Amino acid sequence: MILRALLNTVMGMGTVFVVLIFISFIISLFKYIPAIQEKFSKKNAQPAPVKKPAPAPVKVVAKEEEEELVDDAELVAVITAAIMASCQTTNAVSADKLVVKSIRRARKRV
Repeated sequence: MILRALLNTVMGMGTVFVVLIFISFIISLFKYIPAIQEKFSKKNAQPAPVKKPAPAPVKVVAKEEEEELVDDAELVAVITAAIMASCQTTNAVSADKLVVKSIRRARKRV
């Protein structure tokens, strides 16, 4: 009985290690993928069409895109609801005493 359990354990662990070695082998082959893709892209590449001379460049004045300002009432409602939901378990803030006065957009960290 114990011998059979030990044999099952060894077979299971052996199977796991064989599969892990196989996966490791497949991952080691990933370094050849860019070369294979390059070969296929060269076969499928069509000859470049003959370029016509470009017309004289036209000077275009670019308008600065303004940030689209949306009514913040909906955003305030969502943020207030999120604060209430997070404080609901601790009862830190009552619903009638919570006031959102301003919202600032955080700078993105790089």
